[in-house]
Amino acid sequence: MIRLFVLVFALLYGVDVMAISEGLVAGYNQGNAHYRKGEYDAAIVAYKQVLAQGLENSDVFYNLGNAYYKAGQLGRAILAYERALKLKPDDEDIRTNLRFVNAQKLDKDPEDDANVLTRFLRAIYIFFSINVLTIVLSICVFAGCALGIGWVFVPLRKWLWIGALIVVGAGMICSGSMLGLKIYQADISQAIVLSSEVVARSGPGEDFLQVFTLHEGTKVVIERREGEWFLVRLTSGVGGWLRAQSLEGI
Repeated sequence: MIRLFVLVFALLYGVDVMAISEGLVAGYNQGNAHYRKGEYDAAIVAYKQVLAQGLENSDVFYNLGNAYYKAGQLGRAILAYERALKLKPDDEDIRTNLRFVNAQKLDKDPEDDANVLTRFLRAIYIFFSINVLTIVLSICVFAGCALGIGWVFVPLRKWLWIGALIVVGAGMICSGSMLGLKIYQADISQAIVLSSEVVARSGPGEDFLQVFTLHEGTKVVIERREGEWFLVRLTSGVGGWLRAQSLEGI
């Protein structure tokens, strides 16, 4: 997987395929070797060196999350898993590990009380990536145009054309809506709290009132920044200002 990713990157940007591939794969394998020996800090350094070269890969982030967890850095483990999931949202191994580490943080996520239908629709939404939805929408648009032309020039029963257009139209609406929602969500800035404990305030400064306290591993939405402070919001809707140094973007 790492070799394939490096090859595609190298071909796109016209760089030395062999030099990059050998260096990155060697760094990745070195990180794996350190991890198997229980040398988790060394594994972290090796994985971060791979990522520092500008090639983001879900496998590297996943292994980095494992190493961070074994090294006792819960917040950074969650951050690495979240970054891996962002690149590969349908990977069940990443989701399983992320659920496992999230269960160990102090600030628990709200209970999921969704019914069976909602969970089913959510699973479908997670399964389709932006690239896949773009392809599906393009196919539906092309099929709709082809059906429209066929209706005019091919002498078939009208109800057959209407039925086909309804099916294609429904696919176009569903894929287009999901694609728009995913693009919107991709633009939302999220971050993970890395400090063991941090106080959120009512304004961007130490003089403002304390609103709530967050702990390592909590995920927040960043709404805006003023100097060294971020205005963040929790899943519950509560908002407050945190120092920028206390969290890192996903």
